[in-house]
Amino acid sequence: MEKAQLHSWIVMQVKVLYCLLAAFGLSVIAVLDLWQDNTVFAAVAAGFALLLILYAAYLLWRRQRRPSPYPEWALVGLLCVFTLFGMQQDTQVVHWIYFMPLFTYFLFPLHLANIIILLYTVVLIMTVLNEFDGYIRQQLLFSYAACYAFSVIYALVNERNNRAMMKIINTDPLTQVYNEGQFYLDVAKEMTRADRQQSSLWLLAVSVPAAWEQLSVDEYEYRLAFISSQLTACLRAYDTCYRFDDDQFVAILPQCSVDEVALRQQQLEVTLANQKSFANDCIRVRVERYRADDDAQRLVRRLLENAYV
Repeated sequence: MEKAQLHSWIVMQVKVLYCLLAAFGLSVIAVLDLWQDNTVFAAVAAGFALLLILYAAYLLWRRQRRPSPYPEWALVGLLCVFTLFGMQQDTQVVHWIYFMPLFTYFLFPLHLANIIILLYTVVLIMTVLNEFDGYIRQQLLFSYAACYAFSVIYALVNERNNRAMMKIINTDPLTQVYNEGQFYLDVAKEMTRADRQQSSLWLLAVSVPAAWEQLSVDEYEYRLAFISSQLTACLRAYDTCYRFDDDQFVAILPQCSVDEVALRQQQLEVTLANQKSFANDCIRVRVERYRADDDAQRLVRRLLENAYV
């Protein structure tokens, strides 16, 4: 198993474990509510527990494929609607507001979770101020603030650990390919091998249009992940793909003939040109052959010159 796949597998297993633990906690709450004859809240707790179990099963089913964001939006959306509208009908629903920051920071990336929770908090504060008296109002807001702070700390620690792991294994978390640092380590080895064996060495690059920087974060990341998947699909088993810091993709093709390189370049250009969402974009696919007097920087500079369009 490659390092990128290993990291993806570890992240998925941790997420599945957290989902099952949360589902177990909600099932305990459901049993206690049922014991106290609160059948409605018992059903709600059991329903959310079941949804988390299904979400964990969904992650296991998807495995290495990039999961769709719709299940996360559905879970958080249901919880948001239930808490904001439900506590206007029954005061016991307010206990569920503490789950909202935890679930959101667990299911979404940090930057997106911050936006969701900020909007939710504004609406929640307005609802609490309108629905509850002074003492209860202060108690609820204080408890929610403490839970909010804990959730932010959890998210920041998780983000820091994830970045540290990225540095260790030299992979990109979004596209699951190697990063620029790993590229320079690998290309130096391939250049030495090519010199020793007097074999060919090619680089293939896909340049992301500068206009994509104006897209939303989700759309931009989706397009990067799509290009990465299509580029990886065009490569042989022993070719390697990398994402550079400026979001250009480069692949190393050792011991590859001119015809094979041209075929892969053509396949990739056709695939990207047929993608409807890229219809108005000019995505350049470039190739460059290693020369005996090249160093890594010179080879990459020649490959990527005039890359942006």
